[in-house]
Amino acid sequence: MAIVPSPKEMVLGEKVLILDANSGISSPDSELEPLLSLFQSELKAVSGLNLPIQSDAEEATLAFQIDSTLDPDVYTISIQNKIVVKAGSYSSAATARTTLLQMAQLDGRTLLFPQINLTDRPDAEYRGLMIDLARNWHSMETIKKLIDLASYYKTNYVHLHFTDDQSYTLPSKKYPKLPTPGRHYSFEELEELETYSQKRGITIIPELEMPGHVKSYIDAYPEIFGIKDYKENPYIVNMGKEEVYTAFAELISEIAPIFKASPYFHIGGDEARFTKVMNDPDAKKYIKKNKLPNDVHELYRHFLARMNEIVKKQGKQTCIWEGFSREGEVKIPKDIIVFEFESLYHLPDALIEDGYTVVNTSWKPLYVVNEKKWEPNTIYNWNMWRFENWWTQSPAIEPIQLEETPLIIGAQMCTWEQVEGLEFKSLRKRLPVMNERIWNTKSKRPYSKFMKHLDSTDAKLSMLVNDSKQDSLLIGHNHKEL
Repeated sequence: MAIVPSPKEMVLGEKVLILDANSGISSPDSELEPLLSLFQSELKAVSGLNLPIQSDAEEATLAFQIDSTLDPDVYTISIQNKIVVKAGSYSSAATARTTLLQMAQLDGRTLLFPQINLTDRPDAEYRGLMIDLARNWHSMETIKKLIDLASYYKTNYVHLHFTDDQSYTLPSKKYPKLPTPGRHYSFEELEELETYSQKRGITIIPELEMPGHVKSYIDAYPEIFGIKDYKENPYIVNMGKEEVYTAFAELISEIAPIFKASPYFHIGGDEARFTKVMNDPDAKKYIKKNKLPNDVHELYRHFLARMNEIVKKQGKQTCIWEGFSREGEVKIPKDIIVFEFESLYHLPDALIEDGYTVVNTSWKPLYVVNEKKWEPNTIYNWNMWRFENWWTQSPAIEPIQLEETPLIIGAQMCTWEQVEGLEFKSLRKRLPVMNERIWNTKSKRPYSKFMKHLDSTDAKLSMLVNDSKQDSLLIGHNHKEL
């Protein structure tokens, strides 16, 4: 049975259930109505059958229902003389529907489902995909297709890197010069994206990068965001100006309510260039006024802590990239979630020892960057508590393997710098491998068997999104590392 990721418990019967054009889909729960229409359209895409949605769940051959006795991330599927899906939440019901899509077998003008009793839940609460929209702008069509891919393989968060040096892809009413011409989305498009993702059980995490990777801010409003010598360093916001904190509070207040389902808001926080910052008169005054040590790194730490308070006022939890060091007088709040990627500034074992919540975004093997990306077998041999880097300056050039800990809540695959035409085919045989390893952290089927199952589910994915293009690096599964 080709299901990716593998279900926790599955007992197969000896017979099959046959569905035809007269079989119906239904639910007694009104909150699942969007899911029924979605499942109807997806089932038609992979089988050609257009099953009607019926009002009477008792009469329907396929019924979805919310079961409040189940944990929110648990779903069950029972297939005997009908298909009954029970889920602890809308999100887990959306997860169950992809399991059914993967299970369905077409036989002429009928669909076959094996008799089965299945119970499933993920080991990792956070299963993410990040898409870089700022360096190479992506159309809404491409973003939606990537959300389809993510949902199909039971990802639950899609993190959108909206801003960087190259462009500011968000809209703004308060700062109308910020959106990069021809490379930004409208408020209406973002609201549509939120609805689209929620329907598929995906939560979008928006990111506004700061205090580094900000040339697009400074190009638009140097008088607000720039240091005095911004022409020499246009890559850092002025962390000593009240106008900067006010501006970020207003920008976050424009974007956070759109992605209302997200408990998180990402503020970047990595790779800040500090050249000329301490020469800035506003920075000098700010350090003195706030009684900070006369050190740019302490000002940076203060900036992160203050931005955390601004994010919390929007009812969100702050996420940042690993960028602050372990040492420092200004404390980085423990309610910030750290996305550990480089294992250079603050090592993962130290983060855990210090009590931070962590998402594993290890450069190797979870980064997908043009020609620097890893084959499925490398990803399959990784685990959620392992951090590794190919760069010799990182201590993780020798893999850092941690013990299992609940402070590592999951992992995220990050696709950086790629043009939109590469994204889907680069991810379709990589993202599901990561998801398999974090859905099932304690069990691992043979790699050859997993890849056979992935090939089967991938064929259905091609029908689902009308795209069969594959990454040439993966054809034949040569498993060569780049």
